[in-house]
This record gives sequence, structure tokens and C-alpha cells, in this order.
Amino acid sequence: NSLKKNLARYNFTKVFDLQNSSRTKFYKRFIIKKGVEWSSSETILEVGQKKSDFDKEPVLDRMELQLKKSGIETEFTRNIDLDWALKDVSRLLKQYSNDEYILLFPFCSKKHQKKKWPYFEDLIMKLKQDYKNAYPILLAPGPNEIQNADSFSAKVVTDNNNPVDIKTLISLINSAKFIIANDTGPAHIASHLDKKGIVLFGSHTSAKKVSIENYNFKVLSVKDLKDLNVETVLKEVKSRLN
Repeated sequence: NSLKKNLARYNFTKVFDLQNSSRTKFYKRFIIKKGVEWSSSETILEVGQKKSDFDKEPVLDRMELQLKKSGIETEFTRNIDLDWALKDVSRLLKQYSNDEYILLFPFCSKKHQKKKWPYFEDLIMKLKQDYKNAYPILLAPGPNEIQNADSFSAKVVTDNNNPVDIKTLISLINSAKFIIANDTGPAHIASHLDKKGIVLFGSHTSAKKVSIENYNFKVLSVKDLKDLNVETVLKEVKSRLN
């Protein structure tokens, strides 16, 4: 009821639903009324085209097509520019790293445990062994991840014992030598920054569908992340970390 009342307060005339989920479709019930135009993947389908087929296409391609068919010219949909979000993080880098560093994101949301690769601690030990501590291993945990981050043999980056804010996170990713991550928000940031790194995928979705792979940021994909061994990941890191 509170959500319904909150949405009803606004006099929307045009809504662009770019998430196209069951949740946003539920919101539509509270927003749509006479004179309100709702743009979604369903409203821009070609005659005879199924939403289930359309949804298999890369998400950024789908967003760009939806916006264009809704009368919005796009420039950065498939070439996202995050320069506006970068800030000076030299203070933190002096505290946690001499210069170059590897940044890991071993976490995922509690709802999506299938996205979590279980061998990050073993990988950290191998990286330290093979690179002789040439690259500090850093973690930048979110608000609910700090306690778990302490269980890894890596440096946990915080700002006065608090999780770093989003601009600091983006800047830490931008300054990293290499990124290794589960399929999480930071991995998508690394992709949009075209950072060197890898993201680890199980069967929860495909890398193509979420538009995450590019020239420098690559995907290691398996059916079950428990079957992706440390040596396979380490080999990929070594082939690209230079």
C-alpha cells in the first residue's frame, strides 16, 4: 500500500521500463492510467516476435532498441562512459597498495548463491605464491560483506572502517591492474571500464545475455562453478596479466 501511494503521488506521463522484470510489471499496475505511455520490451516487439526470444538478446542491445523505438536517441547505451564517476583515491591506494594491485570480488547476493565461485581463497594463495607478492590482493566489500571479507588472505579496503562509496569503488576498479569477480555489480563496472580481468559464470545466465564480455574483460563459463578449478582460473590470469 505504501508503494502504491508513493507512486500515485507522481504525475508520470512516460515510463521507460528498462528492467523488464516481473517486479517492474507489477509497478505498472500502480502507475499506468489514461495518458501515461509505458515503454517496455513488450511494447516494441515486432509482429509475431515473442518476448521470450527477444529477452535472449544481449541486454544492452535490447535497451538501445527499446529506447530508439520509443523516440530516444542513444549515444552511450553500448559504450557506457563512467568518467563522471571517477575520483581521486590516491589516499586509499597509498594505504593498501604500493602501486599495481589485483582486485577481487568473491561475493554475491544471498539470493543468488549459484553465482559464487567457492575457491577464491585458494586462488589468492596461488597468486601470492606465483607472483611473489608483486601485486597486492585487494577486496572492496559491500555493507554486508566486510565480516566475510576478513576470512580471506587479502587486504580489505574500507574507508574509516566503512564500505567505500560507489564512486570510490568505481575508481578502485579503474585503477586496478586486474579484476577477478563473480557475476556481480562490480564485474559489470569493470566491463564498462574495459578493464583487464575475468568474470566467472555458472549456469544462472549467459555472459552474452547480460552484455558483460568485451575486448579486455573476459568470461570463464562453466555449467557449475564448483567444477571450475583454481588452476583453470590461474592459467587464464597468467595469460592476460602482463
